[in-house]
Parts: sequence; structure tokens; C-alpha cells
Amino acid sequence: METKEKDLKQAFYAQPFLKIIGAWPILIESSLSSKIQKWFIISFSISLQMCIVVPCILVMFLKEKNGRRKINLFMLLTNILNQVFKYVITLNRANELRIAIHEIKKDWLTATPEDRFIFVTNSRIGQRIMLIIAVITYSSGLGYRMVLPLLKGKIVLANNVTIRLLPCPTYFTFFNELVSPYYEMIFMLQILAGVFVYTVLSGTIGISLMLSLHMCSLLKILRRKMIDLADGSITSENTMQKRIVDIVEYQTKIKRFLGNTELITQYFCFYEISCNTCLICFIGYCIILEWENSNVVAIVVHFMLLGTCILVTYIVCYIGQLLIDEVVQTALLQSRVIIYFNMNLYFQSNNLARTCITLNWYHFPTRKARCLILIIIMSNYPVKLTAAKVVDVSLTTFTDVMKAAMSYLNMLREVI
Repeated sequence: METKEKDLKQAFYAQPFLKIIGAWPILIESSLSSKIQKWFIISFSISLQMCIVVPCILVMFLKEKNGRRKINLFMLLTNILNQVFKYVITLNRANELRIAIHEIKKDWLTATPEDRFIFVTNSRIGQRIMLIIAVITYSSGLGYRMVLPLLKGKIVLANNVTIRLLPCPTYFTFFNELVSPYYEMIFMLQILAGVFVYTVLSGTIGISLMLSLHMCSLLKILRRKMIDLADGSITSENTMQKRIVDIVEYQTKIKRFLGNTELITQYFCFYEISCNTCLICFIGYCIILEWENSNVVAIVVHFMLLGTCILVTYIVCYIGQLLIDEVVQTALLQSRVIIYFNMNLYFQSNNLARTCITLNWYHFPTRKARCLILIIIMSNYPVKLTAAKVVDVSLTTFTDVMKAAMSYLNMLREVI
């Protein structure tokens, strides 16, 4: 049991990120102090973002007249608001996430050694992807918020007015944000707000990754159960009946877990894909502007941001593609009877298909072979992630996002 508990910690690689911002579900029977601490973190996080967003909006609409600079501001606001929306969704889906975590724990603790090996293998893949995302996100994001303003230093205007740049432009009517100690306080608050944004990004992708890879593990186990059913070693009709019932119940479990996962992740995927389409366009435009100004440091930082956006979009789509590929390997049965029943069915994946197609159905007693019809019918319903049911999350969507972003960039260059 200790080994199982130790292995289980590998499954929740999104937990450290979400705990920092108070978004990881706590137990219903948790102490009052834990609940107060959680809501204090949530209130502070949202208030901190509003302190950045509201002045930035005021600058954009009341102070800034340059169209090109407005593009830069809009890019910043788009990213911040996207992460705030995802944060609110995470808090709103706390019950669903708590149920999913409970299901994952139960699966890990009751798994056979063979099944646990599948869980551990997929969780290690998730940990590596999570580490890559976190390192790139924090380095590029903090580079944008810290390196650029500090390297540009103080700017002296023609009327002998000195300007010190902030990570996010602000507009305050009650005090001058460019004089000490206000400048240092606002600078630190904006850095802290940036850490929040990058933590939300890493945490929400971690949730999607954790749930999707667990579902991939369940599908692999389902395939193994189906292969064991038809390996010819079962001679007892009663044993075969139990195996078929187990497979049908396992398919039902996977469908239920998918429904819960969809409730949690669909808007994460939607906001991430739609927001990153705009961000790739805007960052590309900023790179062109900095290239014209021969600002090498800004070009490097913006290229890092562009690479981060593309990588995050790719990872989100890759998560969905992993699931589709796993289903494609889990579904159809090799036999005239099964092919006959599957002729009019549409399968989103070829892997549940391949396993079912290779089942030696002719080893089954006639009455038990008919039970496979229920397995076939359940396999007909696709197991996949969607972005708010608008588009499927897959690598095909990633190519569409890149095409759309490049098209918008060309339009932006022509208009501004």
C-alpha cells in the first residue's frame, strides 16, 4: 500500500501549481482555517489581477493614441483576461475536479501491478510535459515583465521629463506611478500578477493533461481486457460471462469519466485555443515592429513569447490527439460477425477498432458471442475532447490555428 501511495503522488503533477493559487479542491470535511486560507488566496489573486487590468484598460482607451502601441496593450490584456477566466472556471468546477481526483485515486489504489505500470508510465509522460511547459512559460513571461523594462532603463523626454517603464502600462489619477516608492510597489505587484498568470496557465494545462492521460490509461487497460477475453484460454461459460460484464462496466466507467473531464476541460481548451490564435498574431506583429526598430533584446523576448504560445497550443491539441489515437487503437473486432455489425458504424478512433477487429469471436459460445453487440454499440460513441463543443481538440485543430493566426497577421499588417 505504501508503494501505491508513493506512486499515486506522481499522478497529481498539477497539484503544486493549483495549490499556490487556491484552485486545488480541498476535502469537504477540511478545517475552517483551511477554507478561510483558500478563500483569502482566491480573493487576493483576483484583486491583484483587477489592479493590473483596470489601469491597463484606462491607458488603452483614455491615454494611448498610438495604434501600434494599442496592439501591444491588447495583447497583454488578452492573455491576462484569458487566464482569469480559466481561473474562475477552475474554481467553478471544483466539485467535478474533486470527483475526478477521487476516481483517479481509486483506480490507482485498486489497480493490478500490470495496470499500475500503465498508470505510472503515462503519469511520467505527463510530468515531463508539465516540466517543459512550466520552465518555458515562466522564463518567457518573466523575461517580458522584468528583462524588457529593466534593460530599457530610464527614458528622458525632450521636455526633461524622466520616464521609467513598467511591465504593464498603468494610468492612475490619484498619484504619479513613476516616482518612488509608488514605482517600485507597482513594479513588484505586476511581477506578482505575472507569476499568477503563468501559474494558472501551467495548472490548467496540467489538469487537462492529467485527466486525458488517465483516460488513455483506462483505454489501454480496456484493450487488454478485450484481448484477454478472446485469447482462447477461457473454457467456462460463467467466467466468460463475468469477463464480458466487466468489459461493459469498464466502458461505462470510461464514458462517465470522459463526461466529467469534458465538463472540466472544454472551456480551458476553448479559451486557450482562441486566445492563442490572437496572441500568435499580435506577437508576430510586435516582432515586426521591434525588427524595424532594431531592438535585439525585445525581438528575442517576443520570439520566446511566440514560441511559448505555439508550444502551449500544440500541447493542448496534442492532449486531445493522444486520446483520439488511444481510442483508435481500442475499438473494432476481427470477425465476420463483428465486421457485419460494424459496417454501418462510424468510429472516431482506429485503435479500439483494431483491438475489436482482432478478437477471435469464434472461440465464444453462440449465446456469448451475441453479448459482443453491446460492446460494439458502446464503442460507437467517440471518446474525444472538444473545445466548448465548437471544435475537436486534435492536431488538425493546431494546423487550423496556425493558418488562422498567419492570416490575421497579414490582415493586421495591411490595416495598421
